[in-house]
Amino acid sequence: MITKEKLVNELNEALKTEESAIPLYTKHVSSTLFLADMEKEKVFRIKEILDILNSESSEHARIYKGLINRVEEEAKDVY
Repeated sequence: MITKEKLVNELNEALKTEESAIPLYTKHVSSTLFLADMEKEKVFRIKEILDILNSESSEHARIYKGLINRVEEEAKDVY
């Protein structure tokens, strides 16, 4: 079991990761690809995958925000 406060804190930490770490990682990998000596097709495919990761990360952040709001609004204190 977990208290409401602890759950909200954990969800906020996960949200911070989604909003900061994932975009940062994808940006750095994209920059590295610019300098990489790889076939254009492979670089293009990796960038496509990174774009998908970024997009899905944005969706995860939206879901976390919804969960945080839902938990904060509920009357119960133990989950």
